Amino acid sequence: MKKTLFIVLALAAICIIPSCKKNPAQTKVVFGDCKGMSVTSYDSTLSIEQYAHYSWGNTVDLDGDGQNDIQFHSQDVGSAGLGHDIVTTLKCINENVALLGNIIDQEKYFHIDSSSHTQDSVWWSIVVYKTYTCEQIAETDSVVSSTEKLTNVDHSFGDSYGLDDSFMNTNVILKNRSYEYPSGNETIGNATYHYMILDKNDCDFFPMDEEKYIGFKLAENNQNRLGWMKVILHYDHVEILETAIQK
Repeated sequence: MKKTLFIVLALAAICIIPSCKKNPAQTKVVFGDCKGMSVTSYDSTLSIEQYAHYSWGNTVDLDGDGQNDIQFHSQDVGSAGLGHDIVTTLKCINENVALLGNIIDQEKYFHIDSSSHTQDSVWWSIVVYKTYTCEQIAETDSVVSSTEKLTNVDHSFGDSYGLDDSFMNTNVILKNRSYEYPSGNETIGNATYHYMILDKNDCDFFPMDEEKYIGFKLAENNQNRLGWMKVILHYDHVEILETAIQK
């Protein structure tokens, strides 16, 4: 009888032990909470790599396996006619990494407006602005494109997330630029029309000069591991403070 009871208890223990082994992919992760996470800290002297002319940034190995997973890429974009500004992009360079955010169909609108003034008692000068924007300005604006994209990738300390949230393997623009340029003139009757193209590039927003968190999941060995990056977006680069991934 004692031997039989011992065998039953032993089998019960064997059945219980696997249930205590927690799969990290099934847990919630909290931004800034290092419990159960492998954390890598970076100091402010982290070197910025030069990728190409007017192009720089950093690549990051999120899980320490020797393979870079993401890249923060900044580039001086523009020309003599359009002016210059910095565009910063977060790129997934490993197909197994996906960023946390909201997946939406981003619509881009076309808005037309004009201003006019008389050059003399006969001739009119009319400036026609053709504006492309992600926000509808007037009810008459038309939709010129719709693109699936990831948005709202910036998060705050203490926010939580899990596998039930939305992730996407994609590139995300953290800082963009608007530009304006002339597209020709036309004379009709006693009026000269000056056409201007304005692309606001206001589809993306990421707060600048403050600590923010970016979440991700990394698929490896048939398992998903959740993690986060703590960063500061500056005008011309991204400062990486910490990365963390489930153990």
